[in-house]
Amino acid sequence: MGAATEIHEEPGAGGPTASRGDNDIMSCLRRSTAAVHERVEAGLGLADPDIPAGRYRDLMISFYRLHTALEPRLEALFGEFEDPLLDWPGRRKLGRLTRDLSTLGIAPEGLTVLPAALIPAGNDLTFGFGALYVTEGATLGGQLIARNLSTRADLADATSYFTPYGDQAGRRWRDLRVVLRRWVGTDRERADAVVEAALGTFLAFEAALH
Repeated sequence: MGAATEIHEEPGAGGPTASRGDNDIMSCLRRSTAAVHERVEAGLGLADPDIPAGRYRDLMISFYRLHTALEPRLEALFGEFEDPLLDWPGRRKLGRLTRDLSTLGIAPEGLTVLPAALIPAGNDLTFGFGALYVTEGATLGGQLIARNLSTRADLADATSYFTPYGDQAGRRWRDLRVVLRRWVGTDRERADAVVEAALGTFLAFEAALH
């Protein structure tokens, strides 16, 4: 899922977290998901530049199964979302996973028989934002994973899933934070539902990736 520290606020990017208070949605998400986030990350081994190729391939298959379940639902929720900063179409990941898995020797037709992973129920925007917090945070942390694997002749060309935004990963994460804060505002029920969805998504990733 990438380095846990990557999901922390960046100085100068909208002000330090402390100035927003403990009820800020990003603070609530980070605080509430910290334990499961750390468990998922610790169990993956993706920070290890010597990760076995077979283990890496299996993880990428699991990521594919997760996004196969998530992306159609997120497409339905965000396909016509009114805030252009979200830019949902630019956040899709399945195409890159398909490309990486092809590089690893798994043809696209071999992916069609894979069952989708189990993900939490939910068909409203609170679910969508909770899921995006997890997947976009993983993308931000994925920059480090790609760098660690850049010297691996067998894996370096199969890391596009982790680097979908090039040098714009930080900006894309900041954009999501702006949209999420704007959408949640001071609505505590909405904030609690987003946190619950993020927790459920992390737990789905934990189940699928281990």
